[in-house]
Amino acid sequence: MNKGLIVLLAGLGLLSGCTDEPGYRGLTFVAFNYTPWDIDTIQIIDSDGHTATSGAMGVGGGEGSGTCCYTLNGTEFTVKWRGADGALAQKHMFDGKLDEVIFNKEAHVHFPPTDLPQGEGPLYLELHIYPDEHMEIALSRKLLGQTRLPLVAITDWIYATHRSAFSQYKDGNEVLRVLGKVAKTAWIKYRLEDRRDLQQYMFLYFTVASNFDADPDVAAMLAKPDRKPGDFGAAAAAMSQAQIARIRAAGTPPGDKNG
Repeated sequence: MNKGLIVLLAGLGLLSGCTDEPGYRGLTFVAFNYTPWDIDTIQIIDSDGHTATSGAMGVGGGEGSGTCCYTLNGTEFTVKWRGADGALAQKHMFDGKLDEVIFNKEAHVHFPPTDLPQGEGPLYLELHIYPDEHMEIALSRKLLGQTRLPLVAITDWIYATHRSAFSQYKDGNEVLRVLGKVAKTAWIKYRLEDRRDLQQYMFLYFTVASNFDADPDVAAMLAKPDRKPGDFGAAAAAMSQAQIARIRAAGTPPGDKNG
């Protein structure tokens, strides 16, 4: 390969070797945590043993925080991560049982050769950790606005606009941890990602009934075969006060901390 071309490709952040395996240079590593767990450390490792590491992040965390600068090659990656249920970790912080609630996990992620995003800014390698703990990798030139499940924003919204529903909660951080558990169900069972859908889902869970989705009308909304992002949110927001009252009367108490 021409030396000038090598320099050009390296400067762009992408360089393929003689095996045509992609290589990414000067990466800033950003992990997005959509799980209910507080993550202590997370490390992504390529097949050559190169690593990129990120530090602690809570439920919904990651946006706006990156570590630099890394080189990763190939299409197959191993992710090693360590974390815990934050509430349990706090409970056992000083009783000698902390190690019992901390987990160490490992996952495999395939990332096919990908063109670099346009632009002149830093190159971000995003690792999105979904509620079912599967992971997806993406490249970006943006540090903000890449969150796929806006758990923090929804927590801020519901805690600010419906504060009276959270008298049993210590603070917003506790709400966020429980909301992360609820979001896990919403994503795995119903594949909800749209902000409007998740807002209405959380509104019903935390202010009406924890088992609101057992109501026939709500179940029909969620099971609609051609449901598009935002459809559930719009339909739920349009429910009458009589419907809400019926769900509340027939349901379990709202805001169950077990998610």
